[in-house]
Amino acid sequence: MEMKSRITVTAAGALLVAACATGSAGFTDVFVADFRSDQPATCRPTDVPQSHGKAREFFSRAKQVDYKTLHDNYEQAPCFVEGTLKQRGKSCDWQIRAGATGAVQCGEQRLYFACDTCNDLFGTK
Repeated sequence: MEMKSRITVTAAGALLVAACATGSAGFTDVFVADFRSDQPATCRPTDVPQSHGKAREFFSRAKQVDYKTLHDNYEQAPCFVEGTLKQRGKSCDWQIRAGATGAVQCGEQRLYFACDTCNDLFGTK
């Protein structure tokens, strides 16, 4: 009986990890295209991930959240980097904001992300 419990717990843990691995499992070909800022004097390109690898890493570490959670609990920074990626072969647009939040738009579907462990991917915060 004890062995079955360990196997069940291990299997449940593996499923949870797989469900939370939004970036590496679902997104490929992450490409940084441009930087934009509503406040260029205070929010600059050095405040966001500037390379394809860092953008890919952001989505790998970030957790998917709903819009209300993003709005109520995270800073909506005035600058962002944007680009394209693929999800299951489909081309999508994305943004990563200086507040360590992001969004991916795939057709009509919009996904929101927040990363509490991504400070090293951002320049100054």
